[in-house]
Amino acid sequence: MLATPSAAVSAVVASSSTCRALALPELLFAVLDTLAAQADQDPVLTQAALRACTLVNRTWYLHANPFMYRAPFLAQCGGRHHSKATKALIRTLTTTSHGAHVRSLARVPSETWELFSSLKDCFTPCPRLSTLTLCFRAGEQGHWMEPFLKENYGQLDPVVRAGMSRVTELDLTSVGVKDGADKDDLTYAEASLNCIAACTRLQKLTTTQADWSQVTELPKTLVDLSISFLYPPSLMSTVALAPFLEGLTRLHVHYTPKAEPPQAFMAVVAHACKQLVHLDVCAESITCASLRTLVANNRDLVTIYLRNCPDEYTKAVLDNPPKKLEVLDMGTVDAKLVLKALEVCPRLVSIGKTIARHATAASNNADYWRQFLDNATQLQELHVERWSDFHNKDLLFNTVLPRLGPKLVNVWFGWRDLLGCEDLDKVLVHCKKLEVLRAPVKGNSQNLIRTFKKHGPASRLREVRLICDNFKLVEDDKRRMYRLMPHLAQFAA
Repeated sequence: MLATPSAAVSAVVASSSTCRALALPELLFAVLDTLAAQADQDPVLTQAALRACTLVNRTWYLHANPFMYRAPFLAQCGGRHHSKATKALIRTLTTTSHGAHVRSLARVPSETWELFSSLKDCFTPCPRLSTLTLCFRAGEQGHWMEPFLKENYGQLDPVVRAGMSRVTELDLTSVGVKDGADKDDLTYAEASLNCIAACTRLQKLTTTQADWSQVTELPKTLVDLSISFLYPPSLMSTVALAPFLEGLTRLHVHYTPKAEPPQAFMAVVAHACKQLVHLDVCAESITCASLRTLVANNRDLVTIYLRNCPDEYTKAVLDNPPKKLEVLDMGTVDAKLVLKALEVCPRLVSIGKTIARHATAASNNADYWRQFLDNATQLQELHVERWSDFHNKDLLFNTVLPRLGPKLVNVWFGWRDLLGCEDLDKVLVHCKKLEVLRAPVKGNSQNLIRTFKKHGPASRLREVRLICDNFKLVEDDKRRMYRLMPHLAQFAA
C-alpha cells in the first residue's frame, strides 16, 4: 500500500483507470485500512484524506464519511458527540456536491447518524429522513439523541417536529429499563408516546415495554406494528383503538416478563384486523381462541410465527389454514403436526425453526422421515438445530440433503452442529440454489476458503454467516470471499 493517506487518495482519484481495473469496494477498503493505521500519527491529515475519499463517487462517500468520524480520529476530537466533529460533518454534507444527495436520502447508514447528540442536529442535514431509530438503553445517554429526559420531549423543537412529521418508520426499542436507572419506565412511556404522536405519517412502529394504558388514538397510516407491553390498553381503550388498527398488514406482539398479558388487546385485534399478511405471536400474548379468530379473519396470511406455543395453537392454525401460507414456524411440536402442516399447506416453503417432538419410538423412525421428505419437496428453507433432529449426521447428508438440497435457498445450522470442510462441501454440492448459509464451522481458514473457492463461480450465495471454532478469519480472508463469490453481498465470521 501507499505510504501516506494523501498519497493513497491522490493516486486513486487521479487515475480513473485504476478504478476500472480494481473492484471499487475492495480498493476503498484498502485505502481505509491504510488511513486507519496512520490516524494516530496525524489525525488532521487523515481527516483531509478521508474527505477527499468522499468526493470520488457515491460508493466511496457512503463508506468513507462514517469512517471519518469513528475512532481513533474521533477520539482525537474528544468523543463521538464532540461539537467540532459534528459541525465538520454537517459542513461536509451541506457544502459538497454530494450534500444534495444525502439530504434527499430517506434511509441513512446508522454509522453516520450515531454521531449526532440530538435529533435537531440529525434532521438539519437530512430533513427528508423517513426511518428513525431511537434506542434507549439504561445507563447510556441514548442513541442518535441527547440524554433521554422527559422534558426534552414535552414540547418538541420545531425542527424536530417537522422532521418527525415525515418519518414513516419509527423504532422505539427500550433495552434494560430498570428501576433506579436514569430513564425510568414512566419517563420512557410518556416521551415515547410524544414521539409517536409527532409522526403523523407513521407506517411502521417498533416499541417495547410500552405503556398504552391511556392511549386511545394512533396514526391511521399505521400498517406494521411490533410491540411488547408494560401496561396494555384496557378493554375500553382497545375498542377505541380498533379503527386505527384495521389497516395493519404486519403484527408482532411479544411479551415482557412480569408485565400484564395483552390478551384483552389481542381479542379485540382478532376481530378488527382483516388485512394481515404477517403474524408473530406467543402464548402469553394471545389465547388459542383469539388466534383461531384472527386466522379465520385474515385469509391472506403468508407468514405465521408461533413462539413457545402449545400444540393447541398449531392445531388452531392447521384446522383452517390460510391458502397463501408460505412460512409457518411452529416451534417444538408433535411430529404428526409437522406432517399435517406439509400436507394441508401446499405453498409452505419454510417451517422455520420447527422441531418435531418425537414422543414415542413409533414416530421416530424411517417411515416418519420418508413421509416428511415426500411432502416437503416444496421447502426452500431448512433449520437444523441439532444433529439429533435427523437421527444422526449421516441421515442429514445422505438422505435429507440429496432430496431437499436442489430446492433449498436458506440453510441454517444450530450452534452445536459444527461443519468440517467436507461437510460444508456436501452442503454446497447438494444445494445449488443456496443463497443464505449460516453455520458454525471447524478446521482452518485456508481449507475453508479453498472449499468456497471450489464452488465460487457457480455459487448463488448472497449471505454467509459463519461461527468459527478455534480459528479466526482475517480481513484478507473476508475480501477473498467477496472476490470468489460473484453474488455475495454479506459475509460475517
